[in-house]
Parts: sequence; C-alpha cells; structure tokens
Amino acid sequence: MIVNCSMRYTSSGRKRKTKAYSKARKPVFVARTTTEPVAVVKLPKIPSAKTTGYSQPVDNSWKVTESKNFTVAPAYNKGAYQVIPRGDVEWIGK
Repeated sequence: MIVNCSMRYTSSGRKRKTKAYSKARKPVFVARTTTEPVAVVKLPKIPSAKTTGYSQPVDNSWKVTESKNFTVAPAYNKGAYQVIPRGDVEWIGK
C-alpha cells in the first residue's frame, strides 16, 4: 500500500510510529516591556448600502393558467421533448 503525501505512513506503506508520548513544552510567558503606544490605523469611512422598502413580487399566476393549454411529450423517434398544444395531443409520436 502506497499512500502519497501521508504523514502517518512511510513511502513503503508501513505505518510510522507516533510521537504521542513525548513531553510537550509549555510556552514561556514574556511580559511586554516597551511603553510605546500601539499604532492605530485609521480607515476611511465607507457608507453602508441604502435600504429599500418592500416591493411586491411579480405576479406569475398567468403562467400556470397558460401552461394548462399545452403538454410536454417526446418527439417521434427522438430523445428531446417538445411542447404540444392540447388540440394536437392525439398526434403525439406519429
């Protein structure tokens, strides 16, 4: 088994030993000794986006009533679908 870019396995596929039992070093706290003020960067003021009032959604109810006049069916001997008026449903696939 060769696992590329793996830290747990060697290039020959053997699992490497973990270093879980090594002593962990604690970082030493060092107090800040300088009394210089910290530099503050002033950013330019950017105005926020203006909010708009509520706008009523577009009425699409006509699409539902209009789609009842049509049907979708596969074309004759083809894989694509086509939209057919209700009056021509008897000729589907002929």
